[in-house]
Amino acid sequence: MNLNMRVKPMTRKIVVLIIAVVSFVFLGASTEFSVDKGKRVDLTLKRIAKNRKRTPFLRKVSFSQEELNSYLNLFYTKRYAPEVKYIKIKLDKNNYADGTLKILLKGKRYEKVPSFLRDIEVEFKGRVQCEQYRMRFVFESLKVNGSSLSPEFLDEAFGAAQAGAKVKKSMFDWFDLLPGIKDVMLEYKKITLFY
Repeated sequence: MNLNMRVKPMTRKIVVLIIAVVSFVFLGASTEFSVDKGKRVDLTLKRIAKNRKRTPFLRKVSFSQEELNSYLNLFYTKRYAPEVKYIKIKLDKNNYADGTLKILLKGKRYEKVPSFLRDIEVEFKGRVQCEQYRMRFVFESLKVNGSSLSPEFLDEAFGAAQAGAKVKKSMFDWFDLLPGIKDVMLEYKKITLFY
């Protein structure tokens, strides 16, 4: 009977330890991106797009790197780029950025893309350029699944995926900034939008 009483507290400790480890794993995985931080960016962008009054001076709003990554993963990719399963960007001074992007291309739409480029992890480094309410990313280095590739090669594969498109897009294209945004500036762990 005395031995039985010693086993129960030990069993409780093991159960508590297992619960703590499981909680840490699940909570740790879910804290990388914050719905609240992502929502702040999303609501601000919607407000800027809706209220585009002309003013004599540019206004600005800044977001942290964590807010940007939360927005991109929890809001933007879900709406506009479902092929992107994960993206994490590190912002640096003078409009430089690097990051990791996980892409899964599946279905009939991507059957012309070479199979080794359908499930990929891309590591990129480069600089953001903005002018005339447009923006593009100028790649300095690019790795796909750990192998260095030229951006031109990847752009060819991207073009092949758009076989049926009337107008093909390129990784090197300029694209319009979101409605109401006039310029973007990257700093260390911070993005500033001018509107």
